[in-house]
Amino acid sequence: MKQLTLIILSIIFNSAILHAQDTTKYPWPLSPVNQSRTISGTFCEYRSTSTSGHYHNGVDIPAPAGTPVLAVLPGTVTVAYTSDPTGYDNYIRVRTVIDGKNKDLTYYHTNPVRTVGQVVSQGETISTIAIDHVHLIEYYLGNTSLEINAIRPDGGLLNLVDIWKPNIRTVRFFVDESTLQLPATNIGGKVDIIVHIQEVNGSGSSSGSNNGSYGIGYKILSADTQTVIYNPPSNSLRYQYYSKPLNDYVNYNYYRPEASTSNHVYILTNGKGASDVAATRIVTNNYWDAGSLPNGNYVVMIYTYDTRRNADTVYVPITKTDLDLIPPSQTNLYSVTSESTNSVSIKWEQNSTPDLKGHRLFFSFDNSGWSLRDNENVLTSTVTSKSYDYTFDKEIFFRITAVDTAPSANLSVQSDVYGVRINKGIPKTLIVDGFTRTSGSYKQVYHDFVAYYAKSFSTDFQSTSNSAIIAGHINLTNYDLVIWFLGDESTSDEAFSSLEQEIVKQYLRQGGKLFVTGSEIGYDLFSNGTSQDKLFFNNFLKSGYLMDNSGSLTINGEAGTLFQSLNFNYGLVSAGSPYNEDYPDALDTIGGSQVLLRYANSRIAAVGFKGLFEGGSKNGGVMVMGFPFETIIGQLSRTALMNSIFSYFDLSTSINDGNEKRLPRNFVLHQNYPNPFNPSTIIKYQIPITSHVKIKVYDLIGREVVSLVDEVKPAGDYSIELNSSYFNLSSGVYFYELRTDSFINLKKMVIIK
Repeated sequence: MKQLTLIILSIIFNSAILHAQDTTKYPWPLSPVNQSRTISGTFCEYRSTSTSGHYHNGVDIPAPAGTPVLAVLPGTVTVAYTSDPTGYDNYIRVRTVIDGKNKDLTYYHTNPVRTVGQVVSQGETISTIAIDHVHLIEYYLGNTSLEINAIRPDGGLLNLVDIWKPNIRTVRFFVDESTLQLPATNIGGKVDIIVHIQEVNGSGSSSGSNNGSYGIGYKILSADTQTVIYNPPSNSLRYQYYSKPLNDYVNYNYYRPEASTSNHVYILTNGKGASDVAATRIVTNNYWDAGSLPNGNYVVMIYTYDTRRNADTVYVPITKTDLDLIPPSQTNLYSVTSESTNSVSIKWEQNSTPDLKGHRLFFSFDNSGWSLRDNENVLTSTVTSKSYDYTFDKEIFFRITAVDTAPSANLSVQSDVYGVRINKGIPKTLIVDGFTRTSGSYKQVYHDFVAYYAKSFSTDFQSTSNSAIIAGHINLTNYDLVIWFLGDESTSDEAFSSLEQEIVKQYLRQGGKLFVTGSEIGYDLFSNGTSQDKLFFNNFLKSGYLMDNSGSLTINGEAGTLFQSLNFNYGLVSAGSPYNEDYPDALDTIGGSQVLLRYANSRIAAVGFKGLFEGGSKNGGVMVMGFPFETIIGQLSRTALMNSIFSYFDLSTSINDGNEKRLPRNFVLHQNYPNPFNPSTIIKYQIPITSHVKIKVYDLIGREVVSLVDEVKPAGDYSIELNSSYFNLSSGVYFYELRTDSFINLKKMVIIK
């Protein structure tokens, strides 16, 4: 076994450089410059200091605050950032020209003492350490956007002494893309190999003993370890951290449930091999197909090494079996709606997995703590909907998971999260989830973004997928407001298909009110769309298109509108967004629309229109936002914006508490009382939404004789007195009318004198 290990590692070491070499070498940035120091953080370690995690893009060299930092190469200062009073985010960048190519080095977490444009010599003091270390970032020669490893074997820091080997702590096996762990005695199907490695870079330093590795790989050997049964691409090498992969893929490289700044746990089977990762900087989902092997005993060999060829290898005996370890495919929720004031209906798509047993349905009141409502014994494979009594006047959320018939049941990935709120009064809002893309900024196969919208207002809502709209299960005209979110849905996924466009057109023509949000709507429909797409974008979404990237993550409300007091940020995971937003659309007005929101650089972020749409019979409204609502940072900011949106559409977002009378759910004009009357009578009416109310009195031949009300009123119950003497009305038959933008009713009354 030892002889085979040495042969394998020798082959790997001799072919391990996967990049065109950058052999630039330089001394240390701290005095004495030729003396090796402890490295307390290595290149491409996992960092859990942001919500979604990221790669460490340099090497950390510890020293006390105030220690002079020296230029490792001569050059010109291109950046000297000093705006952080703590010094943590301050840095200086020096550019050196080597053989006509630019070579950049950044000295991060340091306070610059040189300014932009100054020429510095090698060994000259350029900054001082702000807190406890300098974070040295090196960029590839001739490519000043590609970060590379400053302790790589063929370049970087000179005289690095590293005699400490990395240690493979644990090796585990999971069903691909799941948290279902497999025992080594029952391996089969598509398998993820999860490996915890601790790299040491110093003696007696806790901060120097939690670094990541340089190269990692695996092979499948025969039970006696003498024969290689399976050799993955790149001669078994899965990752080699010469240059940094893209941060968007860090959680395919590392095992997110356990990886942290001090705990480096790798998904060894992801990616297409180290050569592909080096070339593309992408780590896609992948697996080891254990199902392709005959049943029997094997050995999984895991190896790792650092930049100085210190290595560790472990051998894990396994048994491959035919045990069913493959989970069912994901089941998609269709909709969660309210059938009545005390009933909730959940519908889902038919799952075609051959060995499907049924589903487990979970519920939550806060989208946090989840409980099982029914299992696969109730929700069998033929069941695709379920209704439940629901008497609470608060929101409830649901998600569903498919279950197969295996002796040890396999569970699918969960569905998206949908929900409903009933008995809180109108307006009645439908939240449409049109976001299915997983190749953009957000890469998970499920999300809970419906909850982001639902929690930003307090009145009734229901939720649905766009698939249910297309299938005709949901009628938009039943709703006062439709919120349609698209995330970063783009050209390959279609923001609005031709069928969806026709459904939306009919809704707007009949007086519907639509709020659309997403970052690629204009890019898809107008920049890359058909002539039909462009007409829909201009004539029904009432939006013009300026550019694909607005260049700002800050939003301000437009002066003179209901949105003028708003100011917020969005699209930054490190600040709390669920995903980064990198290409928000910049819009323009067209066809009578107006600016509602602007980016901080004054480009238009949202437009709105109220009025009659092409071919329409009633006034409707639309608001289109060029960035995703769910990426807005902070619940308060999301709520403030949603309040303004509801107000823009003359809708109410608020409700009375349990001690007050509930808001009316419908328009009603009551019969006056008394009737007949002399000289006075009371007319009562109720309106469920903020409306421009007109109440007029007409004589028997239709002439207007009295205007009692002509003003905008919020939702509520009202009454008004009509005194016939005051208006000099004689005996006879009259008619009184309640009229709003969406309601007209007429009743008869009689004056007897």
